Amino acid sequence: MIFSLVLAAQSWTLVVGGDIMLNGVKPGVKVFTGISSWTKAADIATANLEIPLTNARASTPNKSAAEVKAKSQFILKADPGHARAIGAAGLDLVGLGNNHAMDYRFAGLNQMTGLLDGQGIQWCGAGKDLAEAARTQVVTAQKSMKVAFVSFLAFKTSGGLGKCTPATEVSPGVATLPFNGKLLASQRKRLKAIVAQARSTADFVVVWLHWGTERKTVPDPWQVTLGRGFIEAGADCVLGAHPHVLQGAELYAGKPIFYSLGNLVSPIGSSTGIFRLTFNGRKLSKAEMLPCVISGGTVKAGALAARAKSVAAFESLCRKATTKYRHPKSIPLDISEPNGAR
Repeated sequence: MIFSLVLAAQSWTLVVGGDIMLNGVKPGVKVFTGISSWTKAADIATANLEIPLTNARASTPNKSAAEVKAKSQFILKADPGHARAIGAAGLDLVGLGNNHAMDYRFAGLNQMTGLLDGQGIQWCGAGKDLAEAARTQVVTAQKSMKVAFVSFLAFKTSGGLGKCTPATEVSPGVATLPFNGKLLASQRKRLKAIVAQARSTADFVVVWLHWGTERKTVPDPWQVTLGRGFIEAGADCVLGAHPHVLQGAELYAGKPIFYSLGNLVSPIGSSTGIFRLTFNGRKLSKAEMLPCVISGGTVKAGALAARAKSVAAFESLCRKATTKYRHPKSIPLDISEPNGAR
């Protein structure tokens, strides 16, 4: 059932952040306190939990020692104690459909999801089998606005997906979209089925996708094809992760696509941002950016004097993406700097 009467009346906010990279960060550090005024105040706050929170020792056999030594693959984990900080930050849901969720096999994933459950944080994108990994999670905003989330690893090649332990009907892993860079009729049918299943229990559908090229600030053609494909299949919002830097965002057929939200936090210092999206029902009415700085394993709002420049830089990325991938249904996402943000 779609709750159309609710949609007509409700205004609600979705705060979105990028990759949570807590490897090498000691627990107890006030990781998110610098942005918690945004995440806690949101009706729903979400991010991509990139690194498994586990003390498991047996690592994935799919990433070889030679690949790790050559730094073509990475096997990472973070202290389980960070679960409390994620819960305290007010995050409602994290995506796990990424290339590190299974770095310490199912034992590592299972420990992490148990910790998330204990903090009341919903998750999707990985699990004990394909049914659990690909399942829809629903978070309620404003008491009755139901928002569905799904999360998928969407690397272009089957070889890249295979390194990350895809879930099967009988084995644990991450939810993947094994399309080999093609979006033909059969793949479009799959996207429609994913969105239809999500919408059967919710008013609004958000798709987390893990894709693209690391450190590249303009999306790859496959990201654009797949992101727009999900919107054409009926999704309301697409959120991207993996490049670890901000990429542009667009409104496609009136729906937002963020090609990469960068890092939300990392042991490596950098600039980033989080975004607050205000919707009236399913229609986006405002998009705001809070420019942030990552330092010492924490994230906090950037200096007031530098925020306008950071917003302008992100808007430039939006224009670059929509200029490179011109389409009649596409315009750059219009971003505002919030007044009075701390």
